[in-house]
Amino acid sequence: MKPLQKLFSVSVLAMVGTMSQAQVSLEGRVYSKNGDVSATHVLNTTSNRATITTTDGFFDIEVQLNDTLVFSAVQFKKKEIVVTTAILGSKLLVVPLEEVLTQLEEVVVTPYSLTGDMNRDLNRVPVGSIITARSLGLENKRAINRKGMGETFRLNKYLNLVTGYDTITLAMKVRFDLKIVKLSEDISGKTKDLKKYATLEKEVRQIDEIRLFFTDFVFVNTLNIQEEQINDFLNYCMIDADFKEHANAGDMASLYKLMSQKSLVYRKNNGLD
Repeated sequence: MKPLQKLFSVSVLAMVGTMSQAQVSLEGRVYSKNGDVSATHVLNTTSNRATITTTDGFFDIEVQLNDTLVFSAVQFKKKEIVVTTAILGSKLLVVPLEEVLTQLEEVVVTPYSLTGDMNRDLNRVPVGSIITARSLGLENKRAINRKGMGETFRLNKYLNLVTGYDTITLAMKVRFDLKIVKLSEDISGKTKDLKKYATLEKEVRQIDEIRLFFTDFVFVNTLNIQEEQINDFLNYCMIDADFKEHANAGDMASLYKLMSQKSLVYRKNNGLD
């Protein structure tokens, strides 16, 4: 190999090695289906750098190839991610967190030092005399109810004689009429329209949730979708069955990957590039 070519090859290898070890700022967001992700700790155990997430779960931390990131919070299981080339090339790292329940084997409740074991606790709780209506000198509740029921029966009987209506028959007729109305709606197709409306309403709600989760900043600055076109872009995404399935499951990490792919086609079809 000629000296000049050898020098060039060494320079290229050195440049590649330097790039692979260069520190870059990695942006991401953690999320959980049912939990608050604010102030989640994000630790780069390789470089001993750390940060915490914002109230919305966003974070920004310096990383390089093969670094290990650890995400931890009291209410979530600890999660580790190794920084790969794909992660370094991504504009946003979306990390789902799994909730963990902390269970105590035994809880002592004061002032009687209860343990949760009924056989042990019964002997610890002092039991006084049983208070009843008779011990307080009150009239028996059942006797009062019987008197009230008697008066109600006589009143109903009187109303039946005066009006000529049988209240039991009237109630049955009302229920029968409701069934006829329901059957009529089914035949006329109103039920199908209601189901179709419910489906559209669900999709609109999901679009709002996705936009709120990623924020307009992510759509504009990472997916290159202008603010006024975000809803149109999400409607375009919802046509895809896979996207809709992940939306129903609340899998935001998979949704972001799909949106990254679909944003390229969407921008091309709409002449945005």
